[in-house]
Amino acid sequence: MPPSVPDLLRDSAAKAPDVLAVTGDGRAIRYGELDERSDRVADLLAALPPGARVGYVDRNATEYFELLFGAAKAGVVLVPLNFRLAAKEMRWIIADADVSLVVAGPEHASSLTDLDVPVIAVGEPYERWLASGEPRDPRREAPGDGLLVLMYSSGTTGRPKGVHITAAGLAAGVELFGACFDVGPDSVSMVPIPYFHIAGAGWALITLARGGTLVQSREPTPGSMLAQLVDHRVTHTAMVPAVIQVMCELPAARDADFSALRQIVYGASPISEPLLARAVALFGAEFFQSYGLTETIGVTTLLGPDQHRPDNPVPGRLRSAGKAVPGMEVAVVDLETGEPAAPDVVGEVVVRGPCVTTGYWRNPEATAEAFLPGGWLRTGDAGSLDADGYLYLHDRLKDMIISGGENVYPAEVESVLAGHPGVLESAVIGVPSDRWGEVPHAVVVRRPGAPEVAEAELISWLRDRLAHYKCPAAVTFVDALPRNASGKVLKRELRRPWHENP
Repeated sequence: MPPSVPDLLRDSAAKAPDVLAVTGDGRAIRYGELDERSDRVADLLAALPPGARVGYVDRNATEYFELLFGAAKAGVVLVPLNFRLAAKEMRWIIADADVSLVVAGPEHASSLTDLDVPVIAVGEPYERWLASGEPRDPRREAPGDGLLVLMYSSGTTGRPKGVHITAAGLAAGVELFGACFDVGPDSVSMVPIPYFHIAGAGWALITLARGGTLVQSREPTPGSMLAQLVDHRVTHTAMVPAVIQVMCELPAARDADFSALRQIVYGASPISEPLLARAVALFGAEFFQSYGLTETIGVTTLLGPDQHRPDNPVPGRLRSAGKAVPGMEVAVVDLETGEPAAPDVVGEVVVRGPCVTTGYWRNPEATAEAFLPGGWLRTGDAGSLDADGYLYLHDRLKDMIISGGENVYPAEVESVLAGHPGVLESAVIGVPSDRWGEVPHAVVVRRPGAPEVAEAELISWLRDRLAHYKCPAAVTFVDALPRNASGKVLKRELRRPWHENP
């Protein structure tokens, strides 16, 4: 049985209290201090009932770990919010999760002052609050099947779903995924991925569980990431292919010293063979591709360094998302019958194992729809397994757009567009982008009789109501949307021009 999440920090602090745990945000905190500060948080949060929810919204910062470990020690649930969301979106999540307390970065705290729960701003207010707690560990952890984190993912109907991340599930994910890499006490890991993503939080926890040093990126840019890699002698990092490509094009990268870098894990999309060759030549590190979901703690499949060799004898293997992480099971089932699909036949990817979520917050219907008999989680992704067990992702069963590693759900954007008086109807699709992989693009039918709406007006309307990465970069106006006989919009027809004329 893997150690609990609080024990990960307790053990590292006991073994090496003076070793640097987290740096990169203008602070440097050692394991002993991180353990002591999380004890103070735990002492304060223990005043809440077991299982109460505590919100956190800010860019990557040390306070996240103080709250995560403190909440875990006190048996309360951390709800990390996407700092890119509009204030209205944040308020909806805070209300849905029935949050009792929110810790927020200064720029976010000022927009949440009308909440009915206390909002503590990071900085002096947070430090005063922390100092009022005693440095004692209440040791009131949740049971293995109890909630540790409630992580919201965007919803196809315009409302996000709270994914249950249990104490046992997160501990198993850290152990199973961490065993795939050589992270240890000598490691320096850079995490540019936001902690509200399971990929960012999970990779950070793997580093802390093994006594390494975490270098966090608060406002990552290709230039700042390059500087961190070099200045901190980073040994491990995680990023998306779009970022890898930009970094490969930086003139300053050509003469940079990456000799400390050992392993890079990437996800969100495959990497092209030309980009891989450039990245291997530049960084000189081992590459891993990871496929996972919030619902699996990010732990599903992994394509290892052996399959990233330029001389790989299996053609197309680089397009694979890899094989199941040891301890997890991956299968593909027929879309109609739910029976196992034959090798190389496309069906729905399903997952089973100790990292799989127990369901969705106060959403029994979505929970029931997500599982097949036998505990198999439906991923909503279309894929196939070859005879050797390698998973190939062919498409998304839902129309999700992945832009720069961020998930964008068209229905949410379309719902906001529907509120504009000049819009009759719309469809949002993903179109290719050299920089981001995909970007949202809106196809809009203007409302007859209303003042004629322009592209810039619609984009501004969306940016006032949604996180900017969700907003289309361009709008096409049409007389009508293509539909099939049942009236469903044919998005494949809308995408066709970009794929016929890339």
